[in-house]
Amino acid sequence: MSTLLAGTDAPETSERLCDYLETRLSADDTVHVLNSLPGGNDEELVEDGREALTVFEERLGDRVAVETYQNTSASDPAHDLLTLGDEHGVDELVIGLSQKRSPAQKVVFGSITQSVLMQTNRPVVGVPLPD
Repeated sequence: MSTLLAGTDAPETSERLCDYLETRLSADDTVHVLNSLPGGNDEELVEDGREALTVFEERLGDRVAVETYQNTSASDPAHDLLTLGDEHGVDELVIGLSQKRSPAQKVVFGSITQSVLMQTNRPVVGVPLPD
């Protein structure tokens, strides 16, 4: 029995993460899914986040327990992932790896992936996302 936490920002990301998870889940596993919005309550982003969470419910909900969370309080997504992981004692974090930003943008704006990797003691799986 494993407890996993996936972080998603869009339906496309959710599809890729579900592709990975479907290959390794057992019936007694639990998947927690978080959509955290660093920009607050922009209605379009909130709706995209809801759609992203729905992908997990539709694709995995008949196989494993799926619990979804959306944080619209404009906090740091990395912090939200790490906090939720601690609260639920997850065994593994699953995140998408995007190459959409330039190296300069990564330095200026930081990296959720880097923050998660540097601050957790849990295994982290990075699923490559298409450009």
